[in-house]
Amino acid sequence: MKNINIVFIGCGDHANNYIYPSLANVKGTTLKAVCSLDTVETEANRKRHGADHAYTDYRKMIELEKPDAVIIVGPPQLHYEAGMYCLERKLPFYIEKPPGVNLKQANELAEKSKETDTFGQVGFMMRHSAIIKKINEIATREKLGKLLYGTVKYFTSGPYRSDEIYGMPGNDDLSYLWRYLMVQAVHPINLASSFLGEIINITPNVIFSGEDIVIEIKLQDSDNRHFNVLLHTLVAPGYGNLQFETELFFERRGMIFTDAFAALDYYPPESPAKYLEAGNGNAIHWQFATFGNNNIKMGYETEIATFIEAVRFGKVPCTDLADGLKTMQILTDVFDKIKPGVKEK
Repeated sequence: MKNINIVFIGCGDHANNYIYPSLANVKGTTLKAVCSLDTVETEANRKRHGADHAYTDYRKMIELEKPDAVIIVGPPQLHYEAGMYCLERKLPFYIEKPPGVNLKQANELAEKSKETDTFGQVGFMMRHSAIIKKINEIATREKLGKLLYGTVKYFTSGPYRSDEIYGMPGNDDLSYLWRYLMVQAVHPINLASSFLGEIINITPNVIFSGEDIVIEIKLQDSDNRHFNVLLHTLVAPGYGNLQFETELFFERRGMIFTDAFAALDYYPPESPAKYLEAGNGNAIHWQFATFGNNNIKMGYETEIATFIEAVRFGKVPCTDLADGLKTMQILTDVFDKIKPGVKEK
């Protein structure tokens, strides 16, 4: 098995809590160097994660280390700039979401990827979570057919209006809306769109309530499949991501309901007696191991493993730059439809 040499751009909390530990658990990889603008922070990260070298200039790091691939975790502008730098050198990379500060940047990355025949993977970890992988496994194995209707609920305690996240400042309604779409809505929207084909209708509604925001987005594709996404921040600080649930209804009458990232209930289309399990009615229950790896449960380690596999075997991952562009298009359409009804400050 070919060893994959990695350099890592970014030393923030998200990178340290989820992405570096996930990379460390993927076999056949070597972390050659890390990079951030802060010399002290970068050196501390080099020691913490066992890299050979530390840099404050990612361009210099890439040129000197000559890695097989790059991981980029930072604000959207960095995702775009470093991503373009990698594509120009035909170097595959992983970037956290979103793939740029706006649709234009996401489109430029996707176009450059096609031009150079080089992939970039976007960090939509929900798609790689254990619960979503189990849903796809059941739907394929049970031959449930196409999805007819689905919902996803995603309730979180942030970001708040006054926060500046991902280098996106501003506490007016429009700045708040765009920041929320990029930081939070991007995940469930990407998940919803993965069950759909060409999106032909997007119907958004938004309620601003002081520090909070409530958004409902209805999606319809060209095959008349529907998916509703409900998001809000009406959660007390400290609770984090309070709820992540999906409801999926398939054409052959199978139904799947999930509870956060931890468990699901599958109601099969055949005779309930065939599937009856004690204490669980007519459903087949699946639950992630109580003491299982949380980064696999949430999808972080799986998405990094998928990225390394794609680099090793030259495969394009499902959450590539084209997939990221599709999500950015939906979010931009949502913003553009809501914008006329929002008073700018």
